[in-house]
Amino acid sequence: MKNRLEELDNLDKRILYELDIDARIPTTKLSRKLRISREKVNYRIGNLIKGGIIRKFTTVIDPAKLGYTMFKLYLKFQNLSKEKEKEMIEWLMQNPFVYWFASAQGRWDMNIAVFANDITHFDEIISEFISKYGKYILEQEFNTTLQVGIKSKNWISQKETGGEVVFVGGRIENINLDRIDVEILKILANNARMSATEIARKTNSTERIVIYRIKQLQKQRIILRFTTSLDLEVLGMQFFKTTINLNIISKDAKNKIINYCKNNPNIGFFIFPIGSWLLEFELIVKDNKQFYNIMNDFREKFSEVKGYETIIFPIEYKFDWMPLCYKVEIAKN
Repeated sequence: MKNRLEELDNLDKRILYELDIDARIPTTKLSRKLRISREKVNYRIGNLIKGGIIRKFTTVIDPAKLGYTMFKLYLKFQNLSKEKEKEMIEWLMQNPFVYWFASAQGRWDMNIAVFANDITHFDEIISEFISKYGKYILEQEFNTTLQVGIKSKNWISQKETGGEVVFVGGRIENINLDRIDVEILKILANNARMSATEIARKTNSTERIVIYRIKQLQKQRIILRFTTSLDLEVLGMQFFKTTINLNIISKDAKNKIINYCKNNPNIGFFIFPIGSWLLEFELIVKDNKQFYNIMNDFREKFSEVKGYETIIFPIEYKFDWMPLCYKVEIAKN
């Protein structure tokens, strides 16, 4: 696979990095940071979009603040035709509670992530899926996600440190939101760079109100980051996941794992679930060799590791941190 990331010049890489940290950064401010003109910034961003490198500008929203728990489902298929697979993918795309899913290679053929109010709600969602496609499932596994650490895309420039880590999940809350908050989040979920003026027009509000509401959503830690969704295939990078079996995960060990992840540029997400394994990494790497080098280093540093399984995601179909397009309690004005 051709690595287009290595072909990008330093300016494009810096633009991608800055937009990853804050996709809503004004063009004027970005141009000052990069010491180039606004016109050049707009031109470069436009080319990154046209070239398919930037898929969209997204907002990381913490579902736990809105009463949602994250569940993952791992599936191995049997006798699944291309036609039936296409039908299944369409069902998952249309289901409002499925926030992410991808095809997989390795032990599993598909990984699905779901927002649900509780385990009963998750069962209702998955039961509908199983009733339609259960006869094509050879093996399945599910777990509950306690916490996800989301890092800056340091793999763009191979910076070991820099940016920040935000965490989604944890204690479940249910913060009531009014119509304007909900509509703002719906828009920002996949349009993080949309101007406050345009959001105000779409929500029948004012620019001043929109700016204030966004700040409040950030203050409440509902909005955690404005970032980018990049096409890894276009960049020539590979998306690996590893499910890691540990002897035990004490508080001290967990903190050491978090620090390890923070200092490795290729670990994009680290997940603490409840289920058959206690840790997951999602990595962006150039090739298999880089992935196995990272995992060998991790095993050497952490004696708690009993073993791990590898999953490669060739196609990521859906990724949306927006549980508010689902059924939520909306406070009345």
